[in-house]
Amino acid sequence: MKKFFVILSIFIFSSEIFPQGALDQSFLNQEFLEGLPPAIRDQIEGQNQLNEEEELEKLFRSETTLEKNKVLLRKMEEQLSNLKKSMDLDLGKNDQALPRFGESFFRTLQSSFMPINIGNLGSSYIIDVGDSFNFFMTGKVELNEVLIVERDGSLMIPTYGKIYVAGLSLMKAEELVQSFVDSKSIGVNAFLSLKSIRDVQVLITGGVENPGIYTLSGGSNILGALNVSGGISSSGSFRNIELRRGGKLIKAYDLYDIFVYGNFDEKITLRSGDTLFVHPSSSQIPISGAVSYQAIYEIRQSETLKDLVEFAGGFSEGFSDFDFLQLQRVTNSMNFIKDIKLDSLDKYTLKPRDSVFVPMFQSEDRQIKVVNLSGMVNRPGEYFIDEGETLKELIDRAGGLKHNAYVYGAALFRKKAQKQEQLFAQLNYSDSVNFIISNAGKANNLSKSIIDLLSEELRSRNLPGRVILDFNEALSGRIKNFTLEDGDRIVIPSMQRVVYLFGDFRNPSNLSYDPSLKVSDYIKLVGGVKDSAFDELVVIDPDGKANVYKKSFFRASDIEIYPGSIIYAPRNIGKLTGVQYASSISPILSSLAISLASLNSISD
Repeated sequence: MKKFFVILSIFIFSSEIFPQGALDQSFLNQEFLEGLPPAIRDQIEGQNQLNEEEELEKLFRSETTLEKNKVLLRKMEEQLSNLKKSMDLDLGKNDQALPRFGESFFRTLQSSFMPINIGNLGSSYIIDVGDSFNFFMTGKVELNEVLIVERDGSLMIPTYGKIYVAGLSLMKAEELVQSFVDSKSIGVNAFLSLKSIRDVQVLITGGVENPGIYTLSGGSNILGALNVSGGISSSGSFRNIELRRGGKLIKAYDLYDIFVYGNFDEKITLRSGDTLFVHPSSSQIPISGAVSYQAIYEIRQSETLKDLVEFAGGFSEGFSDFDFLQLQRVTNSMNFIKDIKLDSLDKYTLKPRDSVFVPMFQSEDRQIKVVNLSGMVNRPGEYFIDEGETLKELIDRAGGLKHNAYVYGAALFRKKAQKQEQLFAQLNYSDSVNFIISNAGKANNLSKSIIDLLSEELRSRNLPGRVILDFNEALSGRIKNFTLEDGDRIVIPSMQRVVYLFGDFRNPSNLSYDPSLKVSDYIKLVGGVKDSAFDELVVIDPDGKANVYKKSFFRASDIEIYPGSIIYAPRNIGKLTGVQYASSISPILSSLAISLASLNSISD
C-alpha cells in the first residue's frame, strides 16, 4: 500500500512540473507504464486517451480551419475505404480473372498526384486569388514583403500601388511587376517569387468512387483530382472525362493517352469552380494470351483489333511464329470464333461482348545445362550442352584431344553419383554402428573410441562422384546411349608414367611405371606391407575400376598394373593401439575401411 502512494505521489508531483506533452513523450513511456500497478496504469492511460480525444475535438472544433478539417476527415475516410477495397480485391480475386486496365492506377493511399504547397511550379502556372508571393526590391529602395493576391485579382505593391495579376502565368506576372516598378522609379530592381499556392474547390461527378466537392491545392491536375475522389468507378470511363469551366468545355481527357502512350499535359491545372465529369464506360473487351498486358480494355466505337493489341502493349515473345489471333463474337443470334490474320486486324471493328485470344507457346523454362571440360583437350572450359548430347560430341566441339591425352585415365564426375556415394557412406556407417551395438555383449572391452573412429572416418571422406566409364568406347561412338548431364565434370589427364602405393606399406611411395613389374615387385619396392595391414589388397585402375585381392594372390601374374594405377593396402583397425574391441566386430570395421578407402582413392 505504501508503494502505491509513493508512485501516486510521484505521478502527481510530476504533473505539476512537466507539461502534459512532456509527460507523454519523456516521462510516461511504455516501460514506465508497464512497471506501475494495474489500477494506476489504467488511470494514466485513460487520461492520455481523454487528452487525445480532446485534441481531436479541438482540431475539428476550430472555426478558422473548419473547412480544411472537413477535407482532411473526408480524405481519411476515402483512404480507409480504398484500403478496404484494395484488400478485398487482393483477397477475393480469382487468379484466372482479367483485371480492368487502369483500375490499379488510383488504388493508392499516397497523394502522389498532389503538388507540394511551395513555389516550385513551372513558369506556366496561372495565378489566382489566394496565391502568396515573396516580393523583394533592391537598389534605391530596399524592401522584403509577402504579398497575397486579393479578391479583385490584384497585388498591392508597397509605395507603388496595385497591379492586377490574376489569370496571368507566373512568368508574365514577374515581367509585369518588374515593368510596373521600372515605370515608377529608376534604379530599383523588383523580384517576385511564388511562396505558396491557393486552395481550389472543384466538383467531381459521374463515374468516380466518391463524387463530391473537393478542396485541392492550387496547381492540381486532373489526375490529382481523380485520385482524391477514389479513382474511376466500375461503371465510369477511363476514356471520356470532361473538364468544364464556367459552363464551357475546357478539355476532354482520354486516360489511355497517359496510361498507354505516356502523353500528359501538365500545363492545364484546375481552378476553383471547375467541374470534372466522368462519363459512363463504353464497351469493355478482354484480350488474353500472348500480349504484354492481359486485361479488359475500354474500346470506343470504330476502334479495331489493331487498336486493342496496341493498348495491350503489342504481342509478347510467346506469339512468335503465329500469324493470327482469335476473335470470339457473341450476338443475340449466334456465337462464333474466327481466326483473324495479322494483316487484317485494322479491318475488324470491335463490338460489345467481343473477346480476343492471342495464341502463344506454353513452353516450360529450359534449364541451361553446363559441363566442365578440363585437361588434354584443345579448348578446355565450360560448355553449354544440348539435351541428349554425348561425350564424343562434346570432345569434338572442344577441338578433339591433344596428342598426349591419356584416355584410359580420363574421369567423369557427376553430382548424382556423388549424392549416391554420400548415401552409401551414411548407410555403411549406420549399419556398422548398429552391428557394434547389437554385438556389444560379445565384446570384452567395447570402447567409445570405436564409434569416434567411425565418425571421423566418415567425416574425412572425399566423395567425388566418379562414374566408371570406358572412355575409349565412348569416344569411338560405340557407346551411344551415354549422354551428358548438367554439372558433369570431365577430366582428360596427360600420360603420367607413375604407380601410386598408398596405405599401410612400410614406405608408401609414388613409383615410376615399368611394364615389366608385377604387383609383388611394386610392393617390394616400398618395403612390403606392415603387420597392421589387412589381409586384402585393393588395386584401382586408372579408369576407376577397383579390385580386391587376398594376400595369397599378391604374387599373381595376371593382376594388370597400368600407368596411373593405385595399389592400396588398408589398415586392420583391430590392430590399432588404444582401440580394444571383440574379434567379432573386427571384420565389419575392416570392411568399412576398405569400402571407404576405395571410394576415397577415386579422384582426378
